[in-house]
Amino acid sequence: MVKQIHPHTSKHAPGQTVYERYLRTEELLSLQKPEEELAHHDELQFQVVHQVFELWWKETAFELRSIRTLLHQFNLPMAIHLLQRVIRIQHLLLENMRMLETMSPWDFHQFRRVLADGAGTDSPGFHALLTLSPLLWDDFSQVLAHEQVSLADIYMRADRYPLLVAFAEALTDYDEVFQIFRSQHLKLAKRMIGPGSVGTGGTPMELLERTLQDAFYPELWEVRNQLTKIADEQGLK
Repeated sequence: MVKQIHPHTSKHAPGQTVYERYLRTEELLSLQKPEEELAHHDELQFQVVHQVFELWWKETAFELRSIRTLLHQFNLPMAIHLLQRVIRIQHLLLENMRMLETMSPWDFHQFRRVLADGAGTDSPGFHALLTLSPLLWDDFSQVLAHEQVSLADIYMRADRYPLLVAFAEALTDYDEVFQIFRSQHLKLAKRMIGPGSVGTGGTPMELLERTLQDAFYPELWEVRNQLTKIADEQGLK
């Protein structure tokens, strides 16, 4: 026998529950185009996906600023904790982007015109991360200077500097997942409009491809070369 499910009833007027008022759901859910104004069925998904990006990038920027403050206070345990949260957010965004793969290239072209010259490169949240993220290296460098230790040293003496290594590895994870995001975004753009096309904002694919070489923390990648060279010199291969 199938149990009958009764519709939820509320003693509050629409939009007036504590939940709705706290999360401001009426405002939040009014930020997308009304269904009757959509240029195409998939346009709503496109808007929601990109608004989700902006919300999580806002949270990421907030956490990055908090991590900077914690590094200034030499509070590595909490800085590592928040950086792990930032990394998890970036993985969520990778999955969020994959939602756009449920849209065919031709369906995208059905509403692409309404974007005019708008482009993801104009995202305020994305630009905030591009500005804030490199600053974490300056802050971490000050921590290393305070401990009078080099980046290579903390890896070679990880038992003595476990928190420093943990933070360095978390920074590497963050840098890596951000590079993966850029690569996945390029693949999505090629999937939607073709590798020989120009993006909505006039950005050629070649320019997007060049950003794949960017890294927030090149020092963390270069130290791997240093460690390999030292290991070779010590006959550890």
